[in-house]
Amino acid sequence: MLAERAGVELTRRAPEEREHEKRLLAIHDTAHFYFRQALRGTTGGKAATDYLTGRGIAGPTIEKFGLGYAPPLSDGLLLYLRKKGFSDAEGVAAGLVIEGDRGLFDRFRDRLMIPIRDGKGRVIAFAGRAMRAGVPAKYMNSPRTELFDKGGTLFALEVAKPQIRRKSEAIIVEGQFDAISCHQAGLDNVVAAMGTALTVDQYRILSGLKIEKAVVAFDGDAAGTSSAEKRGRELALVVQRAAQVERARRGSVTGQTATGVYVSLLPAGTDPDELARRDPDGLRRVLAEATPVLAFVIEQVRARSDLVSPDGRRRFLSETLPLLGDEPDPLTRDIYVGTLSRLSGVPEEALREEVAGIRRQGRPSAVAGEPPSAATGEHARAGEREGNDVTERYLMAQLLQFPEEAARLDLAPTEIADPDHRAIYELLRAGERPGPRYPARLAAVAAALGASTPTPADEDHATRGIEMAAMRLRAENVRRRLGEVRAAMNRGSGDVGELMDELASLTERLAGLMRTREQDTVLREAREIEDE
Repeated sequence: MLAERAGVELTRRAPEEREHEKRLLAIHDTAHFYFRQALRGTTGGKAATDYLTGRGIAGPTIEKFGLGYAPPLSDGLLLYLRKKGFSDAEGVAAGLVIEGDRGLFDRFRDRLMIPIRDGKGRVIAFAGRAMRAGVPAKYMNSPRTELFDKGGTLFALEVAKPQIRRKSEAIIVEGQFDAISCHQAGLDNVVAAMGTALTVDQYRILSGLKIEKAVVAFDGDAAGTSSAEKRGRELALVVQRAAQVERARRGSVTGQTATGVYVSLLPAGTDPDELARRDPDGLRRVLAEATPVLAFVIEQVRARSDLVSPDGRRRFLSETLPLLGDEPDPLTRDIYVGTLSRLSGVPEEALREEVAGIRRQGRPSAVAGEPPSAATGEHARAGEREGNDVTERYLMAQLLQFPEEAARLDLAPTEIADPDHRAIYELLRAGERPGPRYPARLAAVAAALGASTPTPADEDHATRGIEMAAMRLRAENVRRRLGEVRAAMNRGSGDVGELMDELASLTERLAGLMRTREQDTVLREAREIEDE
């Protein structure tokens, strides 16, 4: 009954699934023991300890975070796991062993090892820093596994959670060493997003702790400063998407305590690791001056805008009003409409009408005929993708006619690109059919979808059509991500080892989808022949 009220789908896991998870957790514990012993008892481990000492990481901190070392052996961990009774398949499934053309070999070799734990304190993955110069991947994480999803994990959450709850505030930094140095300096409510500002899933984890404030610390190095506005926009969109889903599940959340997201831009040439070691009090002062994310982005745009000339004010509004168009909370929109009015001199009522128009269109629009700027190009491209995504619209339209199929689909909500479609899909999965509990915006989207699709001949045809559309959508998403990974590799950006692992995983996933589609087609044709 409680699950139904909260819109949560209850599942009961099979005993074999629970046993498989226990084995994966056990193999991670075994690997962690191996890495810890190697740090203490090998020549390479001594060099890794010296490196940590050089970075100012003290012995108690090494113990607190369970740091270790992976020896420079191709099969050291592999043989150890075999000795402890684990199969090679379990080592591969855990991401600790790689199966390649030359056989099985350890993923981590000659690396300082950092265990990654879940919120319960269980080791679910590792991050390894190369101990030799010239290695393609300076940092390497475990690949995505049944236990570990980088976008849904916060490093150091298990040690920071008590203080996060006590202070009702979390500090989010980028890397593991940023978090480790902060904890050593006494900033004990710090977690790391592991290379990203924050994801929707990570935000939901923090929001689930019922805290008031989450401060994201942006590095003050050259790259961090120059991209601060871009990263602020991305962070604002993450928070807005999470809020949209929450509002779709529970209706209006106005008046409820929500986790506010703030941004702190560190001084030029610094990062949390360096500041925590050199000037922890200075780091505290900077974090205490954090700005709400929307205010941060608006200020970044204001700082480079000409608010004296009419054209300059129009350009300023063309870049900032779309931020409010994406904001689901009406009170927040109203607050920032006032801010934009004071900065631009345009009456609040005129700006409210413009924001309402943006929301009706479902994508940012220019102000008073202003052509889209580079900053709003991302939104324009999103609108084009939405217009071209026939598969997604067809799937959602069919699911609205046959909502019971939503719970049966092997399709994660994250596979749905459009935020409104995704919110509707999650409501359908939770058993919530279109009705008075749908927010007005989602109800309008659902009505438009229902009016634009033909009714299938029968339920059997509808079920097959929904399954095939979901499969096509998954394949399209995989192909798109493949293109992004290949482009990142061509640019030489990101963790090379991680990109290669993802490329192999995506290629295998796409091949599996194609095989499944071919098999389904053959079986369907065979059934049709039998029916004839």
